[in-house]
Amino acid sequence: MLFIIITTINTYSQKDTIYLADTIINSVRILNKDNQELNYYYLDSVDKKTKTLFIGDIIGLAYENKKIEVFCDLVSRKKFLSFEEEITINYGNRDNLWLDKEIYTILLKDIKNYNSIIDALNYMGNEGWRIINSYSTSKDSYTIEHYILKKEITK
Repeated sequence: MLFIIITTINTYSQKDTIYLADTIINSVRILNKDNQELNYYYLDSVDKKTKTLFIGDIIGLAYENKKIEVFCDLVSRKKFLSFEEEITINYGNRDNLWLDKEIYTILLKDIKNYNSIIDALNYMGNEGWRIINSYSTSKDSYTIEHYILKKEITK
């Protein structure tokens, strides 16, 4: 009996291009850019390689998409019949996306100041995040509420 196994390889869409004075770097994903440097990654075989360029060396950039969506999971953990809530936020593995230091550090610090999921959701909404899904689970004597949010970011 002959079995044929077909496998597919997931590849990350990498269609950003960086123009330098003497070369063009294409098939990359630009992660972030500030006044000093630009960070990008590319796939070398199956390994993800991250590189940094000095901003002064760059002549131009071409993005596949100028806008991208980022997602997070806002989590409320509350003991049964208690008024106290522990609110946390999960951004996942951030190095795969746009690395905006402002988004992750400020929100994480600010979220810890709230003791109500409604206050935290109002804060996130004010920062441009929108709820796309929510669900609840329970573990031991705790109720855990998850709010999946997304935000569109311009590179």
